[in-house]
Amino acid sequence: MKHLLKLRFTIVFLTIMLVANMAAGTLGGSLPKMALAQWGISYKSVLEGDLLRLLTGTFLSHDVAMFLRQFLFAAGVIGYYEWRTGTLRAVVMFFSIDITGSVIVLFGILPVLASYGQPHIFQEMDVGMSAGGFGLIGAILCLTRHRWAWLGLALIAISCKIWFSFEIIADSAHLLCLFLGFFAQMTLGQRRPRSPSHGKPAHSKP
Repeated sequence: MKHLLKLRFTIVFLTIMLVANMAAGTLGGSLPKMALAQWGISYKSVLEGDLLRLLTGTFLSHDVAMFLRQFLFAAGVIGYYEWRTGTLRAVVMFFSIDITGSVIVLFGILPVLASYGQPHIFQEMDVGMSAGGFGLIGAILCLTRHRWAWLGLALIAISCKIWFSFEIIADSAHLLCLFLGFFAQMTLGQRRPRSPSHGKPAHSKP
């Protein structure tokens, strides 16, 4: 029970994911178009003031395969970061990066891409927790010993995915949030286990 309390945010998050996708109909095969239009994230919906979508869209998936991938992804990434740094920091880090990254993509990146002959992207709806998830990946990489090398490898992996299959909203958010998480963690400072000698008075020479 004590160990489960250390992962209470992860457990609650996964429970909401499961219930939301069951209720929306995703587990029946794919997310119905009506549910996507009602709860998904898009430039137009957020511009019109429907800010709740920045939260509701996080817990939904397009289909069963995506749900299974994201469920395991959330369990691993959120679970590890929460275990390592604590529940409060995990909650704040995930949602602040997920929401900030989504807003920057919608109003900073999409207008630029639209100006190059892709105005249809303003109408595209998206769902998923990968923006916040990649933010936590960036934060986790920052906690490693060779963080810059790991960050470079992560960028190469994302670049390869973009090369073969570029999803405008999702991949832009992944790349942006990876950096947001990495530098947010660097700013906050690395949380390391206390050494055995921490807090003991130093021995002075006679």
